[in-house]
Amino acid sequence: MLCPTRVLLKCHHLVTPIVAVLPLAKQIPDHALPSISWTCKKYFHLTKVKRHERKEFQPASDLYTNPIDRLQSHVQTPLLPESEYVFRPTKDEIVQATKMFEPLNIKGRQFEFLGSYPNPHVMPDWDLPEVAFIGKSNVGKSSLLAAMFAQVPDVAVRCSSKPGHTKLMNVFRVGRYFNLVDMPGYGFNMPDHFETSVEAYIKSRRNTMTFILFDGSVGVTRNDQKYFNRYTTLNLPLCVVMTKIDKAHPSKLLRNLMKVMNFKEDSGASSCFPQPFLVSSINGEGLGYLQAFVAYITGNLKIKGLS
Repeated sequence: MLCPTRVLLKCHHLVTPIVAVLPLAKQIPDHALPSISWTCKKYFHLTKVKRHERKEFQPASDLYTNPIDRLQSHVQTPLLPESEYVFRPTKDEIVQATKMFEPLNIKGRQFEFLGSYPNPHVMPDWDLPEVAFIGKSNVGKSSLLAAMFAQVPDVAVRCSSKPGHTKLMNVFRVGRYFNLVDMPGYGFNMPDHFETSVEAYIKSRRNTMTFILFDGSVGVTRNDQKYFNRYTTLNLPLCVVMTKIDKAHPSKLLRNLMKVMNFKEDSGASSCFPQPFLVSSINGEGLGYLQAFVAYITGNLKIKGLS
């Protein structure tokens, strides 16, 4: 199994830290990008959301850029230090990565639901890299995964407005590339077996990159701080993802982003990837950028300037 930390984390306690930073992304003409209508094609699974329930502050959908670059235009001080802005794929590299999540041109490679497991002891040891998604109840975890798999008809990720809907560890195989694990949420309505299942999984599969999700419209909660600190004390590879960024005004999203960055810095989390990822499951902003990162850490995408 490939270790997702092999060229990723710029920190003091890993054997092989990143030694290079990508140059600025090349600008690719819009006509060179695939023609995609996200509302109609990618997010048909979210049509149950009533229009009057959607917030007015939905940014323009842009799958192929980092939402932090959009927010940067509102402030003069760099949101991320140059040393921490380490993942900078070009647009064509992002486009290449998004194809991994679509059934197009992948003949003989299946996308499938592998099963639900109460604990890692009954979970097979697949010979593929793994990535896991975890967060507080109702953080939008299942919605994010559903958006990532939206064009794969044979893989259905169930979403629910009821917090704590996911009770077991749901595993999906993404072709022959990697496995993706949807974890139960912590906090409200969390399953009684959470520690014996989720935390046992994280501790036993140390080569797994765990994405911990924070609500971008809310910021860091006490539960987020509690479980983030628990996982970082284990020196496990973590990466922060801020969801629901379409629900927050840019000024509020900026404040929440800075709170996340300050909390992460104060925690001294050396095993956490220094760069947070922002994404919306509603309009797709940042989705392709996150998919490119997942493709890269699982060894399925080569990024110029990183090895």
